[in-house]
Amino acid sequence: MAQQVHAVIELKITPQRDCGFGKIAERVARFAQVEACFLMSGGYDLLVFARGDSLQDVAHFVAAELSTLDGVLSTATHFMLKTYKAQGVFAEGFTDDDRLSVSP
Repeated sequence: MAQQVHAVIELKITPQRDCGFGKIAERVARFAQVEACFLMSGGYDLLVFARGDSLQDVAHFVAAELSTLDGVLSTATHFMLKTYKAQGVFAEGFTDDDRLSVSP
């Protein structure tokens, strides 16, 4: 099986009366491509971690599914190119012994 492509997607959304961001966030989170979905402070509202079989697959998901949801104002997609550390574990070939020493 080929390695999947991972992306981080920023969503700006319009909160809905009586439920705020929750209803849209729940709809986004239900997509099979979505690995995680977070409400954020700052310049955008939702941070979505997504995956697909190719760059085109993720791009199609964003264009056809996410950006067309009612209440989604804009998206910004960032593709993950290389992993150095994930979930507290260093990637193969990169260990904590490779860290630079810190001087006081």
